[in-house]
Amino acid sequence: MISATFIFKQKKADEEFQSLDRSIESFVENHPEYLGKDQWWDQEKGTMAVVYYFQSQKGLDALKTFSDHKTAKSQYSKWYEGYQVIIAEITNSYGDGNLDHVTNREKKN
Repeated sequence: MISATFIFKQKKADEEFQSLDRSIESFVENHPEYLGKDQWWDQEKGTMAVVYYFQSQKGLDALKTFSDHKTAKSQYSKWYEGYQVIIAEITNSYGDGNLDHVTNREKKN
């Protein structure tokens, strides 16, 4: 399993941004490699994080080459003060089993 964490500080979200964001979100959520996502908002820092989970690197590679994602990335400075992307391979996860999360769904099946 691969996770891609997008951390960003947004300065504005115009209609062009909203349209690209909806397109990218739809592409990701309808991709066969997509497993789920988490979102976090840090009010103190003014940053947001979105973590996408994919079965393998293929899902992430599809996102990277998606035309609307490439367009948005090339114009990011219009909408973001800054961003950071963290790619990780998930080798293990654990918990008490009482929290439904994408990283433990495979273990229950």
